[in-house]
Amino acid sequence: MTPEPRDIHEIGFIGLGAMGSAQAGNLLRRSGLPVRVFDASPDAVQQLVDQGASPAGSAAEVAAQVDVVFLSLPGGPQVESVLLGDEGVFAAARPGTVVVDLSTIAVSTARSVGAEAENAGVAFVDAPVARTRQAAIEGTLSMTVGAGEAAYARVEPLLQHLASDITHCGPNGAGSLIKLVNNMVVFETVVALAEALTVIRRSGLVDEQLGFEALAQGSAASFVLESHGRRALLPDVHEEGQFPTEYMRKDLSYILQLAAEIDTSLPSARLAHDLLGEAVERGLGASYHTAVVRVIEQEQRL
Repeated sequence: MTPEPRDIHEIGFIGLGAMGSAQAGNLLRRSGLPVRVFDASPDAVQQLVDQGASPAGSAAEVAAQVDVVFLSLPGGPQVESVLLGDEGVFAAARPGTVVVDLSTIAVSTARSVGAEAENAGVAFVDAPVARTRQAAIEGTLSMTVGAGEAAYARVEPLLQHLASDITHCGPNGAGSLIKLVNNMVVFETVVALAEALTVIRRSGLVDEQLGFEALAQGSAASFVLESHGRRALLPDVHEEGQFPTEYMRKDLSYILQLAAEIDTSLPSARLAHDLLGEAVERGLGASYHTAVVRVIEQEQRL
């Protein structure tokens, strides 16, 4: 077990969705510290209480009683709503508290929230995670971190309970930047694989399973091919409860927002974002983002 900093006596966790519940569970089991939890869903809270966590009645109640607060929320608006304002986490937290946001938010949001945290006498760490829900369960996520050196050093032992690969990328906003670029590359690759699969299927020349075997043996081999191509695109299974289409579209909107701010054009990201929008319009917003293959296949028939 990784030793914890001596000045951390209790951890808080806000947001117990598909990823957050798994991460909170790992902190509870591995840190040896008490964990206080809050979520809008009483059932989600109860699942962690059954594992030994303590419940809280609000996000502010969590912040008032712990030394480190973790967040795992859908996006920037939710993060700002929970952290800011008279009833927010920053207002309730004790001086010196560290708030670690595991959500994926815009770079501008991470930087502005970091400034608000400093004004409130607390520290903010943007630490978005990559990889799958299974990785969240196993504690083998990849994490990119934006934080000051002191805040990072204080919470880094806790982060090790959640991720097998942790990169301190720089100040607030840096972790979010690399996570957004990661998701951009992943989804653009998903689109490429979806196009490849559509061509293979419609050609009638090559069995699709064989086609993906051949791709995996060539220079197209990748994590995305294995984890998204074989497991979702090929069987055409895009379940809900995983990383949904509407979430991926949100992440690409953040990177496009940043591109506009730095006067940069991202044509492939724009195309990917628009394809996700079409998927949402066709009722696939809650489905795993690999459902974009259905949009591409339908477009081929128009």
